Amino acid sequence: MLFKGKRIAFLLAAVGMSALIVLTGCKSDKKAQIDTTDGITNILDYVTVDFNGKNGEGTAYVNVDYDGIETEMVGGEDKIKDLDEMDDLSELTKYINAVSSMSFSIDKNSGLSNGDEVVVSVTYDKSAAESAGVVFGEETSRSFEVKGLKK
Repeated sequence: MLFKGKRIAFLLAAVGMSALIVLTGCKSDKKAQIDTTDGITNILDYVTVDFNGKNGEGTAYVNVDYDGIETEMVGGEDKIKDLDEMDDLSELTKYINAVSSMSFSIDKNSGLSNGDEVVVSVTYDKSAAESAGVVFGEETSRSFEVKGLKK
């Protein structure tokens, strides 16, 4: 019976994270290479930007691979499975708090032309990351070149 309650709590947390992703307008179709060997989760490695529209009138959409971030910060797929079997949800809650504290912004998302640069920035609650024992990389912003707009 104890495991059923944990699974429900985990499911509710997952639903909450999904809602957060939808509300921020971020999605993920592309996967970064997960590297758990260095102990550092570089958040912006899991960010891509899609460009749509006509040259000079293009728009930018930020995509975030939250699953990849979570998998790397926890330490891999096996560790995620272990968390599902834990007797205490406090560790899982710490990871959820670290991820949910992330906020992404883009400096320009409309009126774009091929060759322009846009900058995506991330902020997060450092105390939430510290509490989870997660080390995020030093990079807090990354430039992306606008490509693929129709002429």
